[in-house]
Amino acid sequence: MRLDPTVTHARVFPLIDVSRDQLAEVVGGRIIHAEPVEGGLTNTIHKVVTESNETFGVKHYAGGRDWFDTELTTLTLLHGTLPIPEVVHVDDARLVIVYRWIEGMTLLDLRRKGHKEGFASLAEPLGRVLAALATTDATEPFDLAPMLDASYVRLMDGRARSRLGAPLADALRKELEAAEPMMAWGAVCLSHGDLSHRNVIVARRGSGWRINGVIDWETATTSSPLFDIGSLMRYGDRHDPAWLEAFAHGYRDHGGQLPDGWNLWARLLDCLDLIELLDEEQGLQVLFDDCRTLIAKLVADVARSRGSA
Repeated sequence: MRLDPTVTHARVFPLIDVSRDQLAEVVGGRIIHAEPVEGGLTNTIHKVVTESNETFGVKHYAGGRDWFDTELTTLTLLHGTLPIPEVVHVDDARLVIVYRWIEGMTLLDLRRKGHKEGFASLAEPLGRVLAALATTDATEPFDLAPMLDASYVRLMDGRARSRLGAPLADALRKELEAAEPMMAWGAVCLSHGDLSHRNVIVARRGSGWRINGVIDWETATTSSPLFDIGSLMRYGDRHDPAWLEAFAHGYRDHGGQLPDGWNLWARLLDCLDLIELLDEEQGLQVLFDDCRTLIAKLVADVARSRGSA
């Protein structure tokens, strides 16, 4: 479950203790520099420079074999079709993947550093990337109904209801029920599963910016094309109408299709993850507060949209 680290600062798993000798062994040569990579909240990642002046990312999977296998399979499937990490070595016993380092900064850092024009210029390229992902073949079926049923139970009689409060829980359920047909929109495709500003790597290109890579595919799954869009736009106030229009233009220009009201339908679909987190038995209060704030804004945005229609 991913929320904004600038809000929560909460790691999902502790960092794995990895020695310099272990890093040298997995990259297959003497290293002249190694440093842990900040920003991730789940796995342990190091940036390693070898004696031959090659730079690699070394990722140890704290989430276990399922995450390791999922990312490795997904990176293999998408190689050559999307800007993703290039795998150069795999240690199956230790659950480690070594990939060529992707230079740049996260989209999150770009926005935080105040590069408003750069952030705006990347909306259209992001649309093209997600349109390309929407054309991939699903690796397994996707059924929205059980997810919705579970969410309705949590909103009616679960911890999610008590943490949201009855009025907001009821309002959200009403909006979800009305949006059911649109949340299942589109052909089932491969989905990143945890897409955010934090795992989009961007870099300067001349006087502009480009997307250098989309990283962290360990929770990849299959879903509606709207799922990743909603995840990317979870924090709705970060994307003004011009940004959304540019994103949609890039998406459609790359052959993708979007329904009317796509942004709200996508965010409602993403909201199912927030409901699941709110229903967990234990968790940090700051996470629950963040979820409640996001849901309250989403419900208000949906109501406002309906009023202006």
